[in-house]
Amino acid sequence: MNTTNQQSNDTAGPAELADLDWVLTHVHQAIDELEFYNDEFKAFEKQRINANLIRALFEYDPHHLLILKKNGERAGFMISGPDNGVVFLYWSYILPAFRKSKLAIVGNTYFKEYFDNGNWHKLSTLTRTDNRTARIILKRFGWTEVAELKKHIFGEDYLVFEIETKKTIPGYRPFAVKGRLGRLTQRFKDAFGPKS
Repeated sequence: MNTTNQQSNDTAGPAELADLDWVLTHVHQAIDELEFYNDEFKAFEKQRINANLIRALFEYDPHHLLILKKNGERAGFMISGPDNGVVFLYWSYILPAFRKSKLAIVGNTYFKEYFDNGNWHKLSTLTRTDNRTARIILKRFGWTEVAELKKHIFGEDYLVFEIETKKTIPGYRPFAVKGRLGRLTQRFKDAFGPKS
């Protein structure tokens, strides 16, 4: 599955191994850039969204790292994670040079269609209450505002947005970020294992 806007050649699809460093660099850039978050939040969020988490999400399902492209050039991303039957959208970002494209539509369409696959109860995300642009965009793309969380993260107010999906496949696949031994084993496999 690869959602494409044929007129502008805007595409969305799962990350490849070569995309991981690019995603990490640009999510940290996004965190620094956005004015809605305080410095304490930014520092902790960059620590949380690190190379180990990015790799774990990729290994769980590369679709948790969607790459948005304009004419074949990486232009944005959507980072999500699994949480006991819920897909949580952590970050969605389009590089400034590509913000007049249809990438937001293409990415959101792909995200919703892919994860409405029988494994999930819902899709969920948060935004600051004062991020009016994000609120408008989320509603436009079919997200429903379901709650306001007062003094939620670092004492700041957030809104919860969700999209209901239908879980038809029993059970939950656990998600874990590898520890030091797991990462060492993975490096060994990367260096000496079969190349795909």
